[in-house]
Amino acid sequence: MTYYTNLYIYYFSGTGNAYSAAKWIKENGEKEGLNVYIQTIEKLENFKLKPPEGKTLFAFTYPTHGFAAPWLMLKFLWNFPRISNSDVLFVNTQAGSKIWKFYIPGMSGLAQWISIFIFWFKGYSVKGSLPLDMPHSWISFSPPNLRLFCNQMVERCHRIVNKMCDKIFTGKRYYRYTVWTHLWFDIAVSWITPLYLFCGRFFLAKTLFPSYNCNGCKICEIHCPVGAIEIRNGMPYWKYTCESCMRCMNICPQMAIQSWVTRIMLFFYLLTVAVIQLTNWNEYFIFLIVSILFFPIYWIFIKILHIKIINILFTYTSFTKLWNRYITPGVELSDFKRRNEKNRE
Repeated sequence: MTYYTNLYIYYFSGTGNAYSAAKWIKENGEKEGLNVYIQTIEKLENFKLKPPEGKTLFAFTYPTHGFAAPWLMLKFLWNFPRISNSDVLFVNTQAGSKIWKFYIPGMSGLAQWISIFIFWFKGYSVKGSLPLDMPHSWISFSPPNLRLFCNQMVERCHRIVNKMCDKIFTGKRYYRYTVWTHLWFDIAVSWITPLYLFCGRFFLAKTLFPSYNCNGCKICEIHCPVGAIEIRNGMPYWKYTCESCMRCMNICPQMAIQSWVTRIMLFFYLLTVAVIQLTNWNEYFIFLIVSILFFPIYWIFIKILHIKIINILFTYTSFTKLWNRYITPGVELSDFKRRNEKNRE
C-alpha cells in the first residue's frame, strides 16, 4: 500500500538527464495510483502552491553544476513554502561515464547537501537522496560517452530510480550508498561551490560562441531554459544569466555552437604569468585584474567573430568541433518546451 496520496515533481534539466529522472518518478507514482503533478521550474513565474489534501511527497530533480544545484534551482528551493503533512526527496544527476565494462561515477559535492539542509531547516522530513550517474553532458571539456554506453547508463539509472521509488512510496527512506561513500570527496571540493556560484558561473556563460555555419535559426534562443541567449547581429549572444546547462550546444541542428574554454584558460594563464614576470604585484591582485579583463576581451572576441576567417580559425581549433553532441536517449527537442501538466488517476 502506498504511503502517499500526492506526488509533486519539480525539475530543471539542460539536456534531458534530470527530466528523465523526473519522468521515471512520475511513471512510478502513476503506477501506484498517486495524484501526480510534474512541472519544470524554468520560466516558472509567480509560483504559488495551494497545500494539497492528503500526505504529499515533493520530488526535486536537477543536474549538478559546480558541485551544487543550479542557481535557478537553489533559488526555487530557498523560496519553496513549508507545506504540512509532506516529505521531500532529491535526485541530482551527476556526470557519469563508462569505460569498457566499468561505470565511472560522477561527483556531487554539495549538490545534495545544500538542498537537504535547506529543507531540514524548513522542517521537512527528507525521505530520499539519490546522486544519479547519468551520462555527462558538459562537452565543453570532454567528448560525450559512446551512444551505446549512454543507452546502458540510462537504463541502469532507470532501474535505480525504480528501486528508490519502491521504497519511498511505502514510507521508507532511501539514501543511495554513494551519498556516504563519496562524502569525503564532497567535503574536499566544497570550497569550489561558492566560487562557482558567485564567480565561476558568470565566466562560464562567456565560454560559448557561434561558429561560421550558424544560420540564425534561433532554436538556441527559443529553448534556453533561462532566457540567457539573445540573437545580436544574426548570431547568438550569451548573457550572465546563463546556467551553463549545455542545452544550446547539444540541441543545435547545425552543431554551430562551440567552446573556447581551453583557449581562454591558456590565454589568461599566460597573461597572468607574463604580468608576474614583469611586475612585483601581489598574485591575488594580478588574478583580480586578469578576471576583470575577461569581460572586455569577451566583448572584443564576439565582435571579431563576425570576420569569417577568424571565426573559421577559432571553430577548427575548438575541441568541440571534433566530437558529437549529447541529448539523453529517449528525449526529444519537444520535451524541452515549457511544461505544466496535471495527471489524475
